[in-house]
Formats: sequence, structure tokens, C-alpha cells
Amino acid sequence: FGGMWYVIVQAGQLGLEIRPENGKRLASIGEMIKVTAGEQCPVSHPTLPYPGPDILVFTAPPPPGSASTARNTVVMSNGVLDWSKPETCTAMLDRSPCGSGTAAVMAARHHRGELQLGEEFVHESILGTVFKGRLVRKTTVGEFEAVVPVVAGRAFITGVGDQIVESDDPLPTGYTVADIW
Repeated sequence: FGGMWYVIVQAGQLGLEIRPENGKRLASIGEMIKVTAGEQCPVSHPTLPYPGPDILVFTAPPPPGSASTARNTVVMSNGVLDWSKPETCTAMLDRSPCGSGTAAVMAARHHRGELQLGEEFVHESILGTVFKGRLVRKTTVGEFEAVVPVVAGRAFITGVGDQIVESDDPLPTGYTVADIW
């Protein structure tokens, strides 16, 4: 758990490479794995009413020449997968390494003895954006051992908008069309 319940998958074990041109495949396969994990291995937070898993992160070694510790892409649902309707297997990839995903990967690495407290962890996204993190101390959550992460990165404003509802708008509460939603 890093703020969300993550399924953590080593992309190479599935013959996948974390590259932008593989985005659609990563999103689709990641969504199917996440849903399957939720069906077969549900988890619950020990102190909060928060079931999971609800998100997936593919991990891989850093690209050649990179100063990063690891590369990743986070798969986020944008609908509900219905196994009888393949067209519902849609998802999207985070443009950043994802703060909660970085925290979850660091905690898993620490649990396996691959990341020590205080050691810097540099997480690179599918697009080359970077978050830096470290684990600052051990703690417990409920009856479970846990670690406290610190994650830093950069965010960018990608848009500013105004929403206006005119008095004679026939759809004042909005609408949904079964396109991507």
C-alpha cells in the first residue's frame, strides 16, 4: 500500500518493454492483471475501509544511460472491465512516475532487502519524467510492519478552464456518451 493498493508487475517477465509505443498494450494487459488480482487476491487496509487492489505499476530496469534506479508506468482504470466485452478493457497510463506508485515500489523493494532506509530511489516514467524518493523510517500500520516514504517530483499545469452553465442549457448537469468513459 502506498496510498492506493498496487499490483506490482515486472514488465520483462511478460515480455513487455516500458516504452511509449507500447502504451496501449501495457494499459490493456495491466488492466486485465489488476482486475484478475482483485478477483483472486483481494486485500483490505488494516485500519481504513479501503479495499484493493485498485491500480497497477509495471516496473523495469532503467533505460541504458539513465541515472534512474528503475523505470515504471502506472496503469489507471477509466472504466469497468466486463470480461464478456473486450471493448471494456481500457485504461490509461500516468505521465509521471506516480508518487503513490513510487512509494509502493520502494516499500516492496525494502521488504525484499533491495532498498535500505535513507537510500535514494530514482523512479523514471514511461516518458522519462523522474521522481526521487527515500524511506525515512520504519513504523507499523495495524499489525503490519511498514515504512514511511518521502517522494519528490515536479508537476506542470496542463490546462486552465472555466465551466459555464447557461440558463437555457438542455443538459445543465452534463452528459455521458459511451466513448471513453
